[in-house]
Amino acid sequence: MSGPFSRLREWIALMKQKGFFRYVGRSVLGIILIYILLVLVVFLIGRYLLDFNAIFRGVINHLSDTFVILLFFVSESFTGLVPVDLFVVWTQKFESPHAWLALLGILSYTGGVISYQIGRWISHWPKVKAYTERKMAGYIDFVQKWGGAFIIIAALFPFTPFSLVVIAVSLLKYPFGKFLLYALSRLVRFVLQGFIFFNLLQVDQWVI
Repeated sequence: MSGPFSRLREWIALMKQKGFFRYVGRSVLGIILIYILLVLVVFLIGRYLLDFNAIFRGVINHLSDTFVILLFFVSESFTGLVPVDLFVVWTQKFESPHAWLALLGILSYTGGVISYQIGRWISHWPKVKAYTERKMAGYIDFVQKWGGAFIIIAALFPFTPFSLVVIAVSLLKYPFGKFLLYALSRLVRFVLQGFIFFNLLQVDQWVI
């Protein structure tokens, strides 16, 4: 009788065969290189050309907290095209940034639920569904090949806009209960990103 470790080995072998780990490896490497490049560019520009502290504080002081939260929630619910990184940095203006990071995580998770419902709504309109499926063919292919593993990866890493991946998941009629479980990884994303930004890179000391 196969135990949990045997099933895990079988799952790993299957995902390896389907190219899942190769995709994740390439994507993670790409993200690391992009972050290194961005950090280097921002550091050099901030050191020799611009005062990022003054610019960033000027921007956030002119934007109400309510507006920023609404912008984040709308982005996470419909497109996911506004980089989460900007909002993570924004939380450092507060005395308790961890509470605001937690709020962002909850709103992002809730936005994913809304995206799932948007996918359901699209499914009722054949022409809209066909058009959306053509535009999201890549995401749909990944979900079909990798299932919940791709939801977790999309929730954790900035490879793809999470909202769009969720819409693709919904179009495939992926079980809502399983989606809710795997999408909890989105909460972990904000914890990890906060740690990387402010404990490792200490972005708050030279951007804010």
